[in-house]
Amino acid sequence: MSQDAEVRTTPEAWLPALRDEEIDKVGRVLDSHLAELGVRTSARGLLRELIEGVWWSGGDGAGGREEVVAVIREVIPVVSGTPTEPLLALYIRVVCEAAWDLTWDHRPLLEVLDAAEDAWTSTPPVAQTEAALAVRAALALRADLTLESACSTGDLRSIVRSAQSGIHLLEAELAAADLVAESDLQEHIAELLTDQLAYLGAVEGGAAAAADFLDGTADRLDEACAVLRAAEEANDDHASRSELRAHRVALERLITARTEDWLRVDNGSVVCVFPFGLRHANQSEVVATVKRGGATWSLAGVPLANNPTSLLLVDDVWRGDDPLDRRYEGTQLDLPDITLIGRDGEPLTARLTITISQLGNHYARVELPVEAALPHTLAALVWMAAPEFGDLLEVGQHLVLGEQTPPDSGQGARGWSRLSRLVDQVLHDLVDELERSGLPDVALSFRPGMYHVVTTIREASVLPGGREAEAVPLDAAGRLPLLFGSQAVCHPIPAGIGSIAFWARYSAPLGDVVDCAGLTDEYILVSENHTLIASFSSPDYMVATVGQAAEFAVSLEGMFAAWQDELSHFYLSLAPHLQALESADGTALESSLATLEHGHLRLRQFLTSARVTLLFVGSPALVTSPVMRSTITQLLDLRPVWVQRTDFTDVAGQALADRVTDQIETWLRRREEARARREEEAAKRNQLRIDTMIAVLTAIGISGVLAMIQTGYDVEQWGSVVLVGLVLVLAAFVGLASYRWSRRNRSEEETPL
Repeated sequence: MSQDAEVRTTPEAWLPALRDEEIDKVGRVLDSHLAELGVRTSARGLLRELIEGVWWSGGDGAGGREEVVAVIREVIPVVSGTPTEPLLALYIRVVCEAAWDLTWDHRPLLEVLDAAEDAWTSTPPVAQTEAALAVRAALALRADLTLESACSTGDLRSIVRSAQSGIHLLEAELAAADLVAESDLQEHIAELLTDQLAYLGAVEGGAAAAADFLDGTADRLDEACAVLRAAEEANDDHASRSELRAHRVALERLITARTEDWLRVDNGSVVCVFPFGLRHANQSEVVATVKRGGATWSLAGVPLANNPTSLLLVDDVWRGDDPLDRRYEGTQLDLPDITLIGRDGEPLTARLTITISQLGNHYARVELPVEAALPHTLAALVWMAAPEFGDLLEVGQHLVLGEQTPPDSGQGARGWSRLSRLVDQVLHDLVDELERSGLPDVALSFRPGMYHVVTTIREASVLPGGREAEAVPLDAAGRLPLLFGSQAVCHPIPAGIGSIAFWARYSAPLGDVVDCAGLTDEYILVSENHTLIASFSSPDYMVATVGQAAEFAVSLEGMFAAWQDELSHFYLSLAPHLQALESADGTALESSLATLEHGHLRLRQFLTSARVTLLFVGSPALVTSPVMRSTITQLLDLRPVWVQRTDFTDVAGQALADRVTDQIETWLRRREEARARREEEAAKRNQLRIDTMIAVLTAIGISGVLAMIQTGYDVEQWGSVVLVGLVLVLAAFVGLASYRWSRRNRSEEETPL
């Protein structure tokens, strides 16, 4: 390397840009260094693109996550031992932080950091050097990622453990930094690690204080708030300050709860509903296939707990009186219990079932029991259904389905990282089993964000100031939203967790109250993704019926998702044929028209079936009780997909059908007009030939007659000339008469009656 190149690769050349967060400039400097080291152009270009922070969303193709990991493994050995090594290490940390700002899924970031660690383990930097310190700082980012995952589980004790683990790591890294010779780069990395350590320490103190306060074991909230405020004021990073502020405000809300009445749920359940759709022309056939072959199936690598049920396990209020014998009917699949392992206390167990409906509103159902749950415990259970829930594997916990870890789950030997990920695997395996059981052309319509949580509270207590020894039964459901801790069940579930005890800062209640004449002293609150049902004076079976109604209303989102996907499929499959009509002719045109006509017929049938299903869902015949029909109607009216149902069938679907109809009719008309023109032109040509032949034959016939006259009467000289002239005149007359006669006949045929 030349002397000029060595000067450009020293930290003094790029550290100011790194301090000022001019990441693009840092990327350009790194690119020039890698070019001098002989790194291929495409690899350098991919590293430059990491600055944008969206590489984490790439698939397995070019520029995707796998290629990013491969390039990291390729480049690190090249820079090993060179002045570029610390720059690359800190660049990897910076681009991971940029991606972290855009995603709650840590897997892509951890893949890069793990690949970097493996590569540097094979070619380790020299100990007690700037390069070694930069590598340790890059890998230390995982401590922050683990802490966020812990916060995103809502488990305060898990937050404390993760923060303490990160603190021990960073203390060791700072001790290693003290052994490196002083320099601007050494000072920068030491400051970076010091700020990170201060952040983790403040959060650890806040989480521990919150956990002790909510458990009733100690009250150190004031001290923890002071530490958080000091860390907030000392931190120069705006994003970190905002997070520390959110933690502090949450603790301040807990301080005000010292004199408030708290909610404790003594008996209830949290039901996580994951609606999904199965795209198939006949949903009854789907149900029949499940009943026929489901007993031998394995989902997520685990056999079913028992055979599919012969009927849906719902109350007889759903046995409506429909003239066409339609019902909310189907079958249910029971899977082994889900167990959460690694959390403090007894392992948490949940029941997993799958409802397959003849109407097409299928859903996976995970039921979590609730007993003597304080506010923070209740909030963690409600939050568990969200796809943004923290990665359990990062914090030393995992989910297990049944008694064994699924070998093909993609989770290795450690279990499942999220409930939504487990459900996603179960549903994909369900589709595979349906196809293996002889039901082809089945497609899954599912996204984890469609989840909905139904929380049922049957018994609850009021804790004055959070003191469990003074608990008194809560006998008025309407009082529930006034209690501290009800925020967790009286508010929509957010798209992420912003702090420790995040639920304490919610403005509750937030949602729509539903009146149910079938219950007494009930409180039903419905929001975008959460439904609360509280009733302390009605029998459990009546409360369960309302819960079934809530789950039914939510499950329709899966049906609509399948319909939306089906409509999109129709458009994508017919669009090429619609475009082909512009240039197709002959056989190609006939083929495109035939395909369009067949697709149009299927589209009409699909829209008709959808309308019939919607009419049944909205009809009094769905259930036997008018009171329950009123409750279901109220719940449906709060679901956006139900409110927009006519837009789907009568606007979007009908517009596509009408467009296909117009295209088919236009091209059929054009084809008929073209055929008529061809027939007319052919008729004209044929008539011209006939007219010509008649004239020729007439001339020949007259000539023969005159020849006979000439021979018989011995006509010569001028007489012959006169006869020839007569022949020509007569031929012309006959031809003209034939032409006018044919024109008159065609005009009469074309004149409309």
